[in-house]
Amino acid sequence: MSIFKSRYLPSLVALGFVASAISCGKESSKGDGNSSPTPTPTPVATEAPETNAVSFWLAANSKDGGGPVAVRFDGGGRLSLTVDLFEAGLDFGPITAFHFLDASTLMFFVDAGTDKETLGTLDVKSALVKNKAWGAESSIKAAFKSQRAKSLVTGFQSGVLHAQIGTGIKSIRYNSDGGLSADEFFSSSSPAATGCSIDSVNHSALIQGGNTSAIALLSSGTAPRINILTLSSGAVTCKGGLNYGDGPDTTPQHKAVNVMQNSDGKVYVLYQHETNPLLMRYEFDGTNLINPTKIYSGVNNMGKTPLGLIARTNKRLLIGRTDIGALIEIQLKPDGGEQTDFYKRTSFAKDLTALIAEPPQ
Repeated sequence: MSIFKSRYLPSLVALGFVASAISCGKESSKGDGNSSPTPTPTPVATEAPETNAVSFWLAANSKDGGGPVAVRFDGGGRLSLTVDLFEAGLDFGPITAFHFLDASTLMFFVDAGTDKETLGTLDVKSALVKNKAWGAESSIKAAFKSQRAKSLVTGFQSGVLHAQIGTGIKSIRYNSDGGLSADEFFSSSSPAATGCSIDSVNHSALIQGGNTSAIALLSSGTAPRINILTLSSGAVTCKGGLNYGDGPDTTPQHKAVNVMQNSDGKVYVLYQHETNPLLMRYEFDGTNLINPTKIYSGVNNMGKTPLGLIARTNKRLLIGRTDIGALIEIQLKPDGGEQTDFYKRTSFAKDLTALIAEPPQ
């Protein structure tokens, strides 16, 4: 520091004095107030910093022939908790859907068969299963008899949980007495289905854009399509959609199995395929999914039947590879994505049925 002062500081002071003198000279010589204004710097776009990695939960069958298992991984990708629901009296399964009701309450559906509990909650802090009796209520048993809930959506209607099953969506309401009741929300016979045709429904998620909240509903089979459902005067409306065959990279043979919206507003869809599984990114303009971008693809990279899609950070997504029993991480790039060093093999991923990110505690 002393060398800097002795060699350079006088020169810098002198230059500053000269610049000041020149500036003063310009002002006195013009004296007309017509000097050129200092241009305003153009703001430089800055990339959002990467957020901390979240903990996440994976649901699967247990390997020893017991009941369904819920497994928690911490932010570093390390297995931190295993909850065997067999010990909680749920001697059937598997878990087919997860959803956080709040930061510490995880609701789950279990493929229970006939006359069994079908849903309950898990306290993530104590690892205790609660509210098993919910699934024993008559309206719940009737609504989900022989049905597997594959995803749960909250935030679309106040006080309503939307449970997506293979033939549409059921609405579950919280009653004043603390119980639950279920009603039809959307199916192939709904009036809105004339514009949003469905066949075999695989997943759904809440998406927002263009000042609109909507449910993105993935259908495959004879109606390979992403449907955009909204509400108008309390009735379900077909807002828009995207046929897989309208590509450019997807075809009617693709099977969309997971959809999610990242914190940047972009919507990501995971497709299974015999030769070309895909992770696609879209923008939601309030009506349709537009500007498709292929993020990641390939059977060698993802297997034919990838399943489960969550954001581990705002720039890293996790996907389950059920063919080899592993979780892969995709780092998002402006024009695509690449697999990173995170490659967590887990015996539970082979029987993966649900994957969900844990909200901040």
